[in-house]
Amino acid sequence: MSHTATAESEETESGKQLELLEHLTELRTRLVRTAVYVGLGTIVGWVYYKPFFKLLSAPMAPALGKGQSFIGTDVTEGFMIRVQIAVLIGIIIAFPLVTLEAWRFIAPGLTRKERRAAQLIGPLSVILFASGVVLSYFIQPVGIRWLVSQYPAGVSFMPKIGPNVIFILKMYLAFGVVFQMPIVLMFLGKIGIVDSKMLKSYWRQAIVLIGIVAAAITPSGDAFTMLVMAGPMVLLYVLSIGFVRLVEPRS
Repeated sequence: MSHTATAESEETESGKQLELLEHLTELRTRLVRTAVYVGLGTIVGWVYYKPFFKLLSAPMAPALGKGQSFIGTDVTEGFMIRVQIAVLIGIIIAFPLVTLEAWRFIAPGLTRKERRAAQLIGPLSVILFASGVVLSYFIQPVGIRWLVSQYPAGVSFMPKIGPNVIFILKMYLAFGVVFQMPIVLMFLGKIGIVDSKMLKSYWRQAIVLIGIVAAAITPSGDAFTMLVMAGPMVLLYVLSIGFVRLVEPRS
């Protein structure tokens, strides 16, 4: 009897190890795909560097006076800024696909109804990310113009190309990432960390937390940009309650 129990225990342990190995293999596959997505996006960013740079520098245009432009102070700066822009563009392009890979990793644990809900993740992630980037594109000129207006009289604004263009790109990325809130909360709802009732009950604390996140993640740090980011986040939080209800475990 003891020998049988020992054999069953060893078989169970072996099954757990095999299952863990399968999960690790699946995780490695997802990570490799993520790296490929970012790599391909980086190539796109490198090849189409000029139109991307034009798009990135557009929010700075209203703050530049007549005859003003970006300045470069380092012989290697042009190459380095191109590399940085290409990599960040690659991350932005790949981000929705990376989100989709994360959801596919947990897909085997979803019920049929939850899988149908999860099919919305890919399109929803793209729409939310694009919405964040578009909002950032339209509000950045106002924020940048306000920040530049804080210079004292007699000071000429001559922005360096590297830090300022990367700053704008980081703003795009920050807004795009923040707009993924419903996706993140759906994931937390699926694994049981939060549920729709909890999100309803703690909405006041959520608004305070949203304000802190908006202040921390906004590269400019100005009040206008933080408010513009926090407003949509509150709306997304409300929408997330319904999305979480679709995937949360049923009692």
